[in-house]
Amino acid sequence: MTFVLTDGSGHTDQSRLASTTVVLNSVGAGSGSIYGAMSDRQLYQALLSGNYETFERLVEELASELLQERVTYVVGDAVEGVNPGHDVCRLLLNAALLRMDQQGGARVTNLEYPVEARPEECPPEDLSEAIILNLDDAAYARKMDAARSYPEMAKEIERVFKVHNVDVFRVECLRPVRYGLDVGCRFSHPCVYETYGEKQVAAGFYTEVVRFREHLEPLAKHLAIYCGAMS
Repeated sequence: MTFVLTDGSGHTDQSRLASTTVVLNSVGAGSGSIYGAMSDRQLYQALLSGNYETFERLVEELASELLQERVTYVVGDAVEGVNPGHDVCRLLLNAALLRMDQQGGARVTNLEYPVEARPEECPPEDLSEAIILNLDDAAYARKMDAARSYPEMAKEIERVFKVHNVDVFRVECLRPVRYGLDVGCRFSHPCVYETYGEKQVAAGFYTEVVRFREHLEPLAKHLAIYCGAMS
């Protein structure tokens, strides 16, 4: 079951959900009730305006479906300070697991994967609990074909392949998540999406920059209180 927060439209306002659906269908993966719940612009606006009710509803919906489906492990984006959408996904997932604990749900194994960092990157202390897959040639070829056949991601794929040797993607590493909603120490400041956001505002795509201290950190603190992790 796959949950997708936004439609991936960015500043283009063109949804990428159709291509995501093609990829999921090709591997027999189903979608959850949260599937392109908002556009990227709507996500940014909710963050900028402090519309925490929107995020509370998403946490409740995610927790409810995970409980209903008796999910035993979840895998989601790592917090990296590169894309606010990815980091919000992690906040919502961690908050949903806290809500499940409150409701007496069974313990769920919580795993993450790096989106920007090298895919095999794993701290030594996490190796014993990580799931590491070394793809054979056939699986690796399928993975590369899926990446290259996603038209809206072509520029991103090209950028990533310039940063990392393509062979590093032969490894899939799912690392245990040992943090909750206090994520500010997990990347340097100012984070990447702030400096990139300044360029996007200067180019006229947006009118305001999403910042960690002003927008994501208050959301994280709100969700911690909402989920009973902070008094």
